[in-house]
Amino acid sequence: MGKLQGNGSFFVPGPPETPGKAKQFIVKFILENVKGNSILDLGGGKGAYSLELKNAGYDVVVADINAESLSIAEKHGLKTMLLTQEDSLGENVADNVIMIEVLEHVPDPKEFMKSAIKAAKKRVIFTLPCTNDFKLLFDVGLSYHHIAVSDHLWHFSYDELKFVLDSLGVKYNLSMGDYLFPGAIINLLRKCCTNKLVFKFLKWSLLIFNKLGLISKQVPSRFYGIIEK
Repeated sequence: MGKLQGNGSFFVPGPPETPGKAKQFIVKFILENVKGNSILDLGGGKGAYSLELKNAGYDVVVADINAESLSIAEKHGLKTMLLTQEDSLGENVADNVIMIEVLEHVPDPKEFMKSAIKAAKKRVIFTLPCTNDFKLLFDVGLSYHHIAVSDHLWHFSYDELKFVLDSLGVKYNLSMGDYLFPGAIINLLRKCCTNKLVFKFLKWSLLIFNKLGLISKQVPSRFYGIIEK
């Protein structure tokens, strides 16, 4: 587990996703794994993911230390909770606690996760950048943009994050996904190919080959985790 010294505040998810701009594959992951009806979106910023969950029928509260971000969440009809770094979340606050791209920003990820586990009645659901191939990313000039931002305090390999979870003595599932390859190839084509028709042909060809399992997936960029209570 490495430490990246930045100048950002406690929660600066580089910057927070705005309502309506949530990554749908992460929304899908959350919806497939929540238990019960209540959700505490810890470090939820402007409420991008909370809004998606609220629209899906869940009772959601956005918790963050950034009052400006929370004011945006409130304008979208979301319930909010303003925190300070010294605040205790308490116990059994909601059925689910979600932390979407948060752990890499906090001074002590293990203690932060302990607080989240206490606050959850049933599950903690989290995502964060995966730096299992951290050196390779920088060596080839493809450092994942959300890893390289200055406000990230930590980066984790799979074994390092697993070690933290094991030390908590909890039942969990941890997986890696959102592979940069072949995704990085498509992004490179987008930058280099000026002909839109040619780009679309090459893009869809790659997507089809990928769907058929003909392209090897390499360099995962995100962790997906579930902790059971």
